[in-house]
Parts: sequence; C-alpha cells; structure tokens
Amino acid sequence: MTYGLRLPHSASSLMRSSRPDHRIANRTWQVRLMGELAVSQHHRRWDGAEVGSRRARRLLALLTIDAGHLVTMDRIVETLWPTGAPQSPAANVATLVSRLRATFHSHVIVGGRQGYRLGEQVGNDLSTAAELVAAAEAHLAAQEFKPAQVAAEGALDLMRHEALPELADDPWVMPARARRLQLRRRAWHTHADAALRAGDPEAALATAEAATTAEPLDEAACRAEMRACDALDQPARALLAYNRLRDVLARDLGIDPAQSTQALYLTILRGRADVPSAATP
Repeated sequence: MTYGLRLPHSASSLMRSSRPDHRIANRTWQVRLMGELAVSQHHRRWDGAEVGSRRARRLLALLTIDAGHLVTMDRIVETLWPTGAPQSPAANVATLVSRLRATFHSHVIVGGRQGYRLGEQVGNDLSTAAELVAAAEAHLAAQEFKPAQVAAEGALDLMRHEALPELADDPWVMPARARRLQLRRRAWHTHADAALRAGDPEAALATAEAATTAEPLDEAACRAEMRACDALDQPARALLAYNRLRDVLARDLGIDPAQSTQALYLTILRGRADVPSAATP
C-alpha cells in the first residue's frame, strides 16, 4: 500500500460499513501527517517540495492538524513567522494559500482574511486512524473480534511513523504526536484483546510485545502479554513480563504494579488465568 494515504483493502471495506463513521471513503483528498508530509488524490501523490515551499508545507500541516476548524490568521502568522511577521502578513498567507490551491484544487483550502481551514473533502491519516480505532473498539464491545482486529491493524499501519518528523522542533506539532501515541496505545490494546477473545494468543502476544517494547510502562499491554503467554502454556514467560514491568515502574516512578496486574500475576503463578470476558476491562 502507499503508506499513510490509502487504507488496506480489508480495513477500507470495513470502514464503509462500520458503525462509527463511513465518511473516509468519500474524501477526495488525503493529507499524510505521519512520515513526510504528502498529499494524494486517487492514485496521484505529491511529496516534499512537490507540495510546495517549506512555509507552504507548514501552513498545510497546521491546517491539517486542526482539520475541520478555522485557524485564525493571527495563529497562522505566528506559526509561519515565529521570530517576526513580514509586512502585510495576511497578504503573504493569501499568496501561500493561492499556490496550494493552484497545485491541488480551490476547495482543498477554504477561508479568507479571518483565517483558513481544510475543505470538507480533505481527510488525513491521523483522523482516519482515530476512526479506525473507534471502529475497532465498537466491534470489540459487540464481540465481533475479527472486524475489531482488522480495524485495529489498519490504524496501526497508518501510525507506523512519527507525526511530521520534518517539524520536530515545532511545539504546535506536539498535540498531533500526543494523539498518535494515545491512538496507537488504544489500537494495540484493542487488537490484543480481540485476538485473545478470538482464540488467537499468538497474534495477541505479538501485538502486546510490540506495545510493551514501545511503552514499557503500559500495564494494560503487559497484562495482555501475560494472558497470551499463559494461553500458550508459557507461564514462566508471563511471569518474566510481570517482573520487567515491576522493575520499570519501581525504577522510573517508584510505584508498584496496579492491583489488577498483581492479581493476574498471582493467578498465573498459582495456575491458569482465564481469557477475559467481553465485560472485563
């Protein structure tokens, strides 16, 4: 697949019928935030300098992060010229917008002197990932385990890379990065839980281990890893996972694992842990 711009076929089909939102398939334009900024329409893609100048790319990234909301002219100017605005800043912004519209389409960016926003037909990979995570969680709650796994996999595939690495030093990018981390964590948890309930502990273990490797303090992922190991008749491996978590929590935060994590540890130590029911957090 073209990373960040097109959903895997299975996830795309799922989203057309998924209960949280079916709008993804109706968006003509897509902006990629995760990885190098890019824009696509159908089978065509613009990358890097093809999108526009560095300042034009910053403007498009800003509007995409605030997708659906009008970004005021004051905020745009402050973001594009943090050390001091030029003369006639609104005119300079209007020129950047005109160039982006000329490259893509007039309805990609709408607005005027009060501010600008993306058009209704413009989506982005971070919002798509959020909708896939919501779909996965809804399917899990309905005990539809395979659709939950497919939607979570689609979200994780979109979120493989950091948001806007070319703008790593810009504080206004941090909310997008924080959102990606939160969504990725939810997708990992949902996928591992769905795989366990579907009787696929190998898939659950792979997902849980990816989550704990990326975020060693993630207790929910550790519990999923422990349950998957126990389901695979590898209780010693489950106990080792618990010990790693306990050591990291003690070292970094000075706290013990949560009671639910300790209870699971004792259950595995004494015998067998049950796969959680649909109502178990």
